[in-house]
Amino acid sequence: MSDRKTVNLPFDSEDPAEQKLWAALGEMPRMAPSADLRRGFYRELDRASTTNRTERLRGWLGISGNAGWLTAAACVLLGVGMGQVLNKTGSVEPSRLAVLEQNVALLNRELILDRLQDASAGTRLRGVIDAGSVVQDDVEITRALLMRATEDRVYSVRSAAIEVLGPTLNSTAVGNELMNLLENAESPLVQLALVDLVLRNGSDAQLEHLLQIANKELLHPDLIRHVNNSLGSESI
Repeated sequence: MSDRKTVNLPFDSEDPAEQKLWAALGEMPRMAPSADLRRGFYRELDRASTTNRTERLRGWLGISGNAGWLTAAACVLLGVGMGQVLNKTGSVEPSRLAVLEQNVALLNRELILDRLQDASAGTRLRGVIDAGSVVQDDVEITRALLMRATEDRVYSVRSAAIEVLGPTLNSTAVGNELMNLLENAESPLVQLALVDLVLRNGSDAQLEHLLQIANKELLHPDLIRHVNNSLGSESI
């Protein structure tokens, strides 16, 4: 049998000196924290809370990633530089102003692309909304929106991307991609967005295609009735 003694907690010790020490500690008065200690505690608490608000603000602006911060910083520097030029000269030559405007547009484009690829669904949705003003003139943004419309795991983002792509529906690349998506979409929400998009912006050929999809019963029953009521059973 082992002679090793079991180790107990200090207040369970058999040593009279230790028992006396813990008894004395238990009898000590519990004093309220000092004013300095209170101020220090609340200062640290406020600092932690401020950090959390900062993180939320970064997420809301869509600049939580490194690329987003670089784009935002570049926008600020460009804005400051432009302001200094205006203050010094009072006016800017048309050519120089055009270059500044072009640089601002380029930075805004990069920020939109960064948001469209963000991990946050809310940031991607803001990117989709911002892309609405430039989608007709930018092939890369159109391609990014198509990816959101066909592959995004969040249906609200997919539906918003489909809506923004409306003005480009009659282009061959976008139109074919969206009509293929309509044939294979399983979500009634995505189907509804696509159906309304085609009804409002589709060409005669796309409207005929939509009616064929409805007749094949590839849509939700309510949407089939909606298409038939809107287009009728006759060919367009």
